[in-house]
Amino acid sequence: MSQSEDPRFIESVEDLTEEKVERLKKVKPAILGIKCGRSACANGLHCFDSGKAHPQFEAGTCQHCGIDLIHWDEVRSRETRNVNAKFEFFEKEWIRHFFFHVPITARIHKYADKHGLAGLGDILESQLRQNKMLRFIPALDWNQTKMLDGTIVHWARHAVACCCRACMNYWHNVPLSQELNDDDIKYFKELGLKFIAKRIPDLTR
Repeated sequence: MSQSEDPRFIESVEDLTEEKVERLKKVKPAILGIKCGRSACANGLHCFDSGKAHPQFEAGTCQHCGIDLIHWDEVRSRETRNVNAKFEFFEKEWIRHFFFHVPITARIHKYADKHGLAGLGDILESQLRQNKMLRFIPALDWNQTKMLDGTIVHWARHAVACCCRACMNYWHNVPLSQELNDDDIKYFKELGLKFIAKRIPDLTR
């Protein structure tokens, strides 16, 4: 049976409910179809990861249909005053769109309320300062950040493409050979917190 024939396969994030998120959270993401290389181009959801050895299309375009949608200079600037414009670009990729729209469950909300926005920022920074994020370690990259079974911090990292070094590379132009510095971490922390504030607007500090 192919993955798409598995009854647990998620056809669209719109099919998810809070109850379904909690029921599926322990299922392997690959079985659910939650992966970076997925697209649904006919629905406007693409994949811009050109890190493969032989990319099918020019870097920066969708690697499944070739469409050119992202204003990369705008996305890669470290300016966050107009962060909603960046969010709109992130949402054009299937995996980012998924985490912008996956239902916020009671578990996710409870964790966020417990820590508050400032506490979540501390947790996010702590995750970014782990050795596996500071440096590109191929054996650990791509699968190091929790998905449905994670917290709003993990969801934020997927949404704004600071979940692994490969995603940081093609979205934010952070070289794999470069160790993250304080400015990188400060920026990704700010970006992640703005996502969290958008998804849980009633969250206090």
